[in-house]
Amino acid sequence: MVLIAVSSVSNTVAAGDLGMSTSTIVPFDETTIRVYDVKYAPTPDVLYQGDFVLNEGTLSFELDPLTVTEVDMTMYEQADSVRGGLLYDKWWKINEVAEPSDTYVWYPDVGSQSGSTTWRCKECHGWDYKGQEGAYEEGSSHYTGIAGLYQIRNQSATAIYDAIARKDMSLSEQDIWDLTKFLKEGMVDMNKYVVFSGAQGKSATGDVGNGQLLYDDLGGCLNCHGGDGNKILSVSVGAVANDNPWETLHKIRFGNPGTRMYSAISKGLSLQDQVDILTYAQTLPQFDTGEH
Repeated sequence: MVLIAVSSVSNTVAAGDLGMSTSTIVPFDETTIRVYDVKYAPTPDVLYQGDFVLNEGTLSFELDPLTVTEVDMTMYEQADSVRGGLLYDKWWKINEVAEPSDTYVWYPDVGSQSGSTTWRCKECHGWDYKGQEGAYEEGSSHYTGIAGLYQIRNQSATAIYDAIARKDMSLSEQDIWDLTKFLKEGMVDMNKYVVFSGAQGKSATGDVGNGQLLYDDLGGCLNCHGGDGNKILSVSVGAVANDNPWETLHKIRFGNPGTRMYSAISKGLSLQDQVDILTYAQTLPQFDTGEH
């Protein structure tokens, strides 16, 4: 164990001994701050994390040496971002466990949903990963007042892991690492691929011709959904793609939990290919099957 300290809150180590550029600092409460991914000059290839506790006498935060640990990235490196994207949708389908029947204890009072819906990560953070700043803005039926997650990709993997673990979502260690990898590497800036507002709001920005080619010949979509996208009676691809293009792109990329739908990422399709499929899907005939 190596004892480290942040120079701004402790004088134990000179500032030059520490590398804070890659670190994430998370306040736990009024008296504790956790610092993730700190580099220490004598061991430059190792990352550390530790808790700084308020010394009420000096009114400064000081490192608790008993909390200092080496960051092990093995689980993150082995994690599956595609599985994480599926867990973000409906984790119980992926784990083949009973669907929650109660309302998630941390679901905000301002929200209007109940039951298992409230246990889905997407229900608060959105299919566009922007929460209240995106399609789940105030006034929408899914509004919760919770911020999106897109910006979290810049945080330490261990900080993201801890944040998910504290939410008590009945997830395994592997689940949490897979979700962490999805949040760091799997999300995309949906505003680059789907027009958010205005006359062209909800329109995908890809190439229809390439999207049709992929849908018919390479993507495998045709076999299950049919040429018009309506082969599965409960799913009108054209309707879903136009009503909720963010959800559709997410499912194109990661798959649909509890179904045979595969992940375009796993099939090696590029992000542009995935957007092209969405763009073509929006041209298919629509009929109303209700919300998916």
